[in-house]
Amino acid sequence: MIEIAKELISFDTSGPPTKEKPLAEWIRDFLDDLGVNAELQEVAPDRANVIAKIGEGKGPGLLLSGHIDVVPPGKLDLWTVTSPFKPVVMDGKLYGRGSCDMKGPDACILQAVRELLNEDFKRQLTLVFTSGEDTSGWFVTKVIEDEKVTPRDALYGVIPEPSMMEIIRCHKAAAGARVIIHGKAAHSSRPDLGVNAILKGADFLQEVAKFQDELNKTTHPLLGSTTLKPTLINGGFKSNIIPDLCEINLNCRLIPQHRGVDTLTRWLEGLITKCVDRDETFKAEIVDASASIPLEVPEDNEIVRILKDIMNTEPNGAPYYTEAPNYTQAGISTVICGPGNIDQAHTPNEYITLEQMNYGVKILKEVITKVCL
Repeated sequence: MIEIAKELISFDTSGPPTKEKPLAEWIRDFLDDLGVNAELQEVAPDRANVIAKIGEGKGPGLLLSGHIDVVPPGKLDLWTVTSPFKPVVMDGKLYGRGSCDMKGPDACILQAVRELLNEDFKRQLTLVFTSGEDTSGWFVTKVIEDEKVTPRDALYGVIPEPSMMEIIRCHKAAAGARVIIHGKAAHSSRPDLGVNAILKGADFLQEVAKFQDELNKTTHPLLGSTTLKPTLINGGFKSNIIPDLCEINLNCRLIPQHRGVDTLTRWLEGLITKCVDRDETFKAEIVDASASIPLEVPEDNEIVRILKDIMNTEPNGAPYYTEAPNYTQAGISTVICGPGNIDQAHTPNEYITLEQMNYGVKILKEVITKVCL
């Protein structure tokens, strides 16, 4: 398990630009060496998914899926234990970029499969390793669009994203937009001749902050409330010119009660209208609005029940976003349950404990056994 994880981490699949294909080829070859027929699905230059099916044709069983890309390492001088793509084990922890999110969990999938390969599979076990989840591309959609995995392959799925082995049956959707606020350029010595787009942006941000109070009035029992937060701002182009443009990026995490890009757009239009009503010189437009779908697998779903029976724990929710809604919407109810602490993801000196990894292998083997053996 540790050696597999080290191999996975040693491939630099950060980005963008991201190049997962060499690692995808390694996983395919690893599975081929085990006698598992694995397919490389090329999705873009230097980028690929891996799909493998054990006991193919024996009826729909279980899907296990994980992504193989990782976020960039950031400032290298903050990595004090090891460099990002030279994994090391120290004090019961495996360090390296992606050790937690999610090459360590990917290694748990491969190890669990290796330990069960001699068993008689009565239902199909499907493995998918995807590109573009943490970087760009979201190529799980290619798996589904090309019908590489369908409900004929799997009844339900588990993605072992780091959850400290909690069962995550629901999570928020990811949404966002850019709001471009228009002003009028002028010499900074004559601000009265211009319209300062940055100051108008500040007015808009005050409306965003106040709107969060409204969002907090609607809650989900496991996820809390929807959040709408500014995450990037850019305005002006020279210090002695009144800026004629201010661009604000907003990140929104939607609970299941708030769905769709139309919902986000309607909110932002309302906030802009408030600014216009107060200030006739306020001009803004919404661009690049987008929204994914939230995850909500019912508590009485069979995969939730199986995991509850195995671990004797209750399911929970998560604020982050994963590929699980894509599979669920395609007819394969999919939940999150994996080793590692999400707080370690995307950080310098990222790590996962070996204790969590061993537990992850144990639980994945039990799920495979219950569904497929």
